[in-house]
Amino acid sequence: MSLNLDRFFNPRAVALVGASDKLSSWGFIVAHNIVQNDFTGEFFPVHPKKEEILGYKAYTSILEIPKDVQLDLVIIIIPARYVLSILEQAKQRGVHHVVIITAGFKESGEEGRILEEKITAFARENGIRLIGPNGMGVVSTRVNLTAVMWPVTSLKSGGMAFVSQSGNIGTIGLTVASRRGIGLNVYVSAGNMADLTMSDYLEYFGKQDSKTKVIGLYIEGIQDPRRFVKLVKEISKEKPVIILKAGGTSAGSRAALSHTGAITGDDHVFRDILEHAGAIIVDSLDEMFDLVLVFSRWAKMKFPRGRIVIVTRGGGWGVMAADACSRQGINLEPLSNNAYERIDKLLPEYWSKGNPIDTVASLNLNDVKEIIKIVFDEMPLVEAIFLLGVGGIAYLANLAKKSPFIQEEQMDQLDFISNIEVKLFEDILELSESYNKPILITTLLTAQNSPSIKFLESQDYPIFPTPARMVHAFRYMVNFYRWRQRI
Repeated sequence: MSLNLDRFFNPRAVALVGASDKLSSWGFIVAHNIVQNDFTGEFFPVHPKKEEILGYKAYTSILEIPKDVQLDLVIIIIPARYVLSILEQAKQRGVHHVVIITAGFKESGEEGRILEEKITAFARENGIRLIGPNGMGVVSTRVNLTAVMWPVTSLKSGGMAFVSQSGNIGTIGLTVASRRGIGLNVYVSAGNMADLTMSDYLEYFGKQDSKTKVIGLYIEGIQDPRRFVKLVKEISKEKPVIILKAGGTSAGSRAALSHTGAITGDDHVFRDILEHAGAIIVDSLDEMFDLVLVFSRWAKMKFPRGRIVIVTRGGGWGVMAADACSRQGINLEPLSNNAYERIDKLLPEYWSKGNPIDTVASLNLNDVKEIIKIVFDEMPLVEAIFLLGVGGIAYLANLAKKSPFIQEEQMDQLDFISNIEVKLFEDILELSESYNKPILITTLLTAQNSPSIKFLESQDYPIFPTPARMVHAFRYMVNFYRWRQRI
């Protein structure tokens, strides 16, 4: 059966069967998401009794939608017992792509399992591809389609394809992506995977979809493990495949079975096989999205030995980063004589005089830029710089503007101070690109309280809240590079 999934993610017209104007219904939330997020195609709500929903003409069935409409996608959110009849209508309309959000199939017991087998057999006999059932929907930023059972706004377009076997984990992931400003290409809530499997999604996003740069998967069980592992090995040569695996313990396996009907395997075996094939296995959504950011920007760079220099604006964080490097097997490169002598002329005499380079809270931001250039120029074996504790100058300037003791004529000066740090980060991005080496940044500040951090987020630049998270992400980068060198 053809794996052409394009119409799921580039539909020109979408029908939502079960659309509603009742605030407490899932049909309202999905319809509202589609309308509120400005879907670029045509939207057709389907309801047996309503004439209009959210300002759109409603139809009693998809067969009533005008025949001249090229209906690419049908989304179903009505009780399970009616789903087969909607698939029959889809067949009559020539629709080959259907998303079934409805629950009540194999995850609910024997009766549901039989019903799921019936709809799957009908779909396959008639060339219809199914996402679901028992999912939360789909998102495609390509066409501003946000057809999910959770209020989602402010999604940023980008290169990540995110597929989740759990709708709940998936929508949490969407929320995290939105909050962190991470660019998303497509999200799929895979549900029970009655038709399309994780391997299908992996093959499509890995081999057929040029817009996807990084693939993130939340998995509870694999239906076709041999094919899946083979695809991981092939696709990881070109695109990172990041996997969050659940259900590896006996308790988790029981929960997954009742949740999506997934049969899970031994966690240690799963990890060993997939890591050997090139997959990047993570333990949390935060970890997954950390890696989406670093691999989206730096996947092609080389890290054969994991040699780094730490530049910190405070000694404590430098110590924490050094400890994390030691635990993760990341090497702190000793300063060369030339690098030491040049840095010694920049900083106060009580600087750390080694790696980590502690700038002892110098207010001269240009020192940070010069130190980065010195390290990359004088120490060519250094593969990355870890920069800690930045963003504070713009934060303090922003905070001062709210003080009742600051005069109006001083506001321009505070803006000038804030802009100096933003300019530093512009220079840091240019240095990273010109030297073709990553500069990883750790700060507790956020875009809400520091204009310079807001600038970095606008550039999809990786920012870490702790040194440990930063070092852990770099460890993954080193491992992934070494795996690619072995194959």
